[in-house]
Amino acid sequence: MHATISRAMEVAPGIHQIAIGRGPFPGFPAPNVFLIAGTGASLLVDTGWGDDDDHAERMAAIAEAGAPPIAHVLVTHRHADHAGGALKVREATGALLLCHAGDREVIERERLGGAQVDIIVEGGERFDLGGLSIDIVHAPGHTHGCLAAYVPERRALFASDTVMAVSTTIVRPGEGNVADYERTLGRFMELDPERIYTGHGPAVADPPRRLRAIADHRREREEALIEAMRYGPRTVLSLRDEVYGPLPEHRQPLAEAQVISMLAKLEAGGLVRPAGAGLYERA
Repeated sequence: MHATISRAMEVAPGIHQIAIGRGPFPGFPAPNVFLIAGTGASLLVDTGWGDDDDHAERMAAIAEAGAPPIAHVLVTHRHADHAGGALKVREATGALLLCHAGDREVIERERLGGAQVDIIVEGGERFDLGGLSIDIVHAPGHTHGCLAAYVPERRALFASDTVMAVSTTIVRPGEGNVADYERTLGRFMELDPERIYTGHGPAVADPPRRLRAIADHRREREEALIEAMRYGPRTVLSLRDEVYGPLPEHRQPLAEAQVISMLAKLEAGGLVRPAGAGLYERA
């Protein structure tokens, strides 16, 4: 059973939100896909899951929007709920796929079946759709190659999983970097968007407040980790349990991954260090 917006919903002039398919874990909203339509062309931000049923619903929603042809598809990052449908969308529309080099290898191997991305972007590129333009923003943290899109005419930021109203963001070890994530939040503050469209769930209507809250939350979690080691070395699991408290089973691995990523940042900053046998202590 899909939790869907089964047709495109125009959330602002020229901006259509499509949410189709399951959430990445129980109780979480379906991934958002955004169709940004100018007078001459459209750009799609992400593609959702690659399931045949999801793809069919997505293409029906895009057709119903009545937008100009999709010229480019921005794949914001490697995860299957955002990049899984990329190959099907390219085959259906002829659009060119864009991604960052930091996620390219995984996207091509795991989402495109070995096919190649058409254009590698670094951040700073602009695409003119006619009346609306898209500025590409490199937004590392959630993944090394994570991207965002900014529409200056609407002061609209498409942040994918980097900023959400329904949850904080996971940074998995090996995929992203907590220090990069915190710098990206600062970059988003500098952009000063009026609205942030997110990878899951509703838009953020008060970006400065939400961005400050997320930055404060990250700092508080790091302080709690350091405080938890006040009496000596701790394991990752014991740190997870103290810092996050009781969690549903499906959320425990997410919290554990976040603890490992935060420890890596604190270790790089000289605040904690490995103590052997899977233990960490204050430096």
